[in-house]
Amino acid sequence: MAKVRLYWRGTKAYIDWVEGGERFRRSIGQLSAREAEGVRSAKEAELTHGVRILARLPKVRDYLEWYLDWYAAEHPTTISKARSEMKRFIERFGHRPIDSIRAVEVEQYKRSRLLDDKAAKETVGKEIRRLKAAFNRGMEWKELDVNPMGPVKAPRGVRSVAVKFYDRAAMRRLYRANPARAPLWMFMAHTGLRRGEVIGLEKASVVGSRLLVESDPDETGAGRTKSGKWREVPLNRYARWALRHLPDPLVKVHKDTVSDWFAKDAVAAGIGEHLHRLRHTFCAHMVMRGVPLRRVQVLAGHADYGTTEKYYAHLTPDGDEVAVNCLRF
Repeated sequence: MAKVRLYWRGTKAYIDWVEGGERFRRSIGQLSAREAEGVRSAKEAELTHGVRILARLPKVRDYLEWYLDWYAAEHPTTISKARSEMKRFIERFGHRPIDSIRAVEVEQYKRSRLLDDKAAKETVGKEIRRLKAAFNRGMEWKELDVNPMGPVKAPRGVRSVAVKFYDRAAMRRLYRANPARAPLWMFMAHTGLRRGEVIGLEKASVVGSRLLVESDPDETGAGRTKSGKWREVPLNRYARWALRHLPDPLVKVHKDTVSDWFAKDAVAAGIGEHLHRLRHTFCAHMVMRGVPLRRVQVLAGHADYGTTEKYYAHLTPDGDEVAVNCLRF
């Protein structure tokens, strides 16, 4: 019979077992000694007989706190945001077993956030999507049997703002702010790469003078294109210069670290601190120089032409003014 050990750290109970030659440790929450022993014996029976028979799932607070501990190790730069987005849900449902929460209760919670708390749709949408991802991860780990957020639709707002990008002067200030990282920012601005696409990118991806951006992720997800489709980007003389001054692979740190680097350099340059603005710069300047929107879509790797049109159509040199000046009433 497989053996499962029960132990305590303060008021929290943990179980420890070996499965498939690998050792596992899991928090089962703040339970009474009798409840904890019931979970331990159920897990032991599950391992012995191959049938999952746990009667109840963990409590919301215990599972999400454990998930956030894992998240902190994987995504240290965004853990405070994750905690903030889960805080109110934990306050509301933390004492409840996960499998006791009905979708209609989550819908009521969503309604309360929107109407009573007057939270923006974008804010509540982010919270719902964050929680869905956390519970989905638990199901992938086979620690949870259900996702109470599954049937709940995350609200989306109607926020619409003009795309922001850098001009030549701003880019030069960015390069001067940190010359050591200037080749990386220059390469990203002249190829339109997303941060996830530049992580782990090897120089072997350049064939002739063209960069092949392929969806071939490693276990961390690095290297994945957003659409899941490959694309080809010609390298201009600025991108080729930057590539010669970058290591191979180009970036080996976590994508959140790259965002932190950029934020620091951009603040020092006084130009605004969002890394994705380099990608907007790539697209916007091509459009302003007369490159057709369809070609920009292909080079940027937008899955939907509507995305390219939405953000950049107003920048075409023969766009709005030519359109209205042709009117003769």
